[in-house]
Formats: sequence, C-alpha cells, structure tokens
Amino acid sequence: MKSKTLLDSFRFAADGLVYVLHRHRHMRYHFLLGAVVLLVSAVLRVTRVELLLLCFALALLIISELINTALETVVDLVSPEYHPLAKITKDVGGAVVLVASVTAVLTVIGVFVTAKGLEVADRAQARPAPHVLHLVLVGIATVIVAVVLAKLWSGHWNLTRGGMVSAHSALAFFCFISVVYISNQPLAWGLAFVLAVLVAESRVEAGIHNVREVLIGAAVALTIGSLYVALAIRGAH
Repeated sequence: MKSKTLLDSFRFAADGLVYVLHRHRHMRYHFLLGAVVLLVSAVLRVTRVELLLLCFALALLIISELINTALETVVDLVSPEYHPLAKITKDVGGAVVLVASVTAVLTVIGVFVTAKGLEVADRAQARPAPHVLHLVLVGIATVIVAVVLAKLWSGHWNLTRGGMVSAHSALAFFCFISVVYISNQPLAWGLAFVLAVLVAESRVEAGIHNVREVLIGAAVALTIGSLYVALAIRGAH
C-alpha cells in the first residue's frame, strides 16, 4: 500500500513498530532497557556527548531488531519451506541484532563504568546537575515506554487510539509537570494544566478513551514527572 500523506506514513510506521512489539518480546525488553538506561544516565549526570552515545546505541539496537523482523517476514513469504539460502538470510539478520546488542552493551559500559567504577556515585555528585532538556528527554522516553508496555500488556495493539492508558493524556500531563519545573510563573503552570486537561477531554469526547483511561495516563505522567523533578532538585543542591 502506497502512503498518500505524511500522516499515513507515520501511521504505517507505527503499525510496523506495534507488530514487532507484539510478535517479539525481545523488542519489549529493548524498550524497557532503553528507559532504564536513560534513567541511570540522568542519575549519574552523564555529559551531553555521553547521552548522545547512549541514544545512538539504543536506536541502533532497536533498528537492528526491526530490520531482522522485516527480513524474517520477507523470507517466510518468499520461501515458506526450508531452504539453505533462507536460513542464511535469517542467520545474517540475527547477526545484525547480535552486533548491535554487543555495541549497545559496550557503549553502556563505556559510559557508566570507568577506572573508578566503584566511585560512580561520588563522581556523579561532583558533576553538574542534569540539563533540563536531558531530564525532559528521559521523562518523555519513560512515559512513552510505560504507555506502550501497558497497552501491549492489556492486549491493545494500537499505540495512538484506545487502550488502558491514554498516550496523549500522559504526554500532555508530563509537559505540564515539565513546565512547572522549568518555569517559576504560576500563570504558565495554569495554562499548561488547562491545555493538558483539554487534551485529555478531547480523547474522551472523541470516544477514543474513557475517563478512567485518561486519568491513568495523567497519573503515569505525573508520577514519572514528579520523580524527575525531585531528581533535578536533588541534583541542584
């Protein structure tokens, strides 16, 4: 099927991601691992370059799993019966994931572990507090992973419509808590809160989610956002 609009392209890409998340538990592990790694990066106050290296390694790992799944699907379509060449193709796809996994592990070790590995906590305290963009990036990633895993756990395979957690509400309320941390203007807090409520209400009005689902989304976002705000305040002292 050919994409007619940019929105269609994004929707089809999301469908592909959902398929891989549904069919391969390893991809779900990758997403969970990514959220944990980003959280640890904020706790240890890694530098901007180190954060970029971690994001690159995690993206490489996820991309390799997507490529491997695409290869396996095409091979099964073209050669449903056993064939030596089909086996080689699948083996090569598995090798792509293996190389990416090793690269990701080495990158994480290289960033988190140094010659003073047992003094990581002390060294982190001597570093500057995480930049606000670092915390926002980690927070958004954590919220998305939490929502995706919750939807899959409940058996809902559409990431943008329906499910036990409203992704739009979760992201909207995380933006609200981020504004509370970034700005010291109560008016900005109020406007951000109103916008978050309007987003949640629009999901209910459209019949995509019920009140319970948008409240769960808000609770997830506020919980994660509060944790990161506490982390930022702790790091500033």
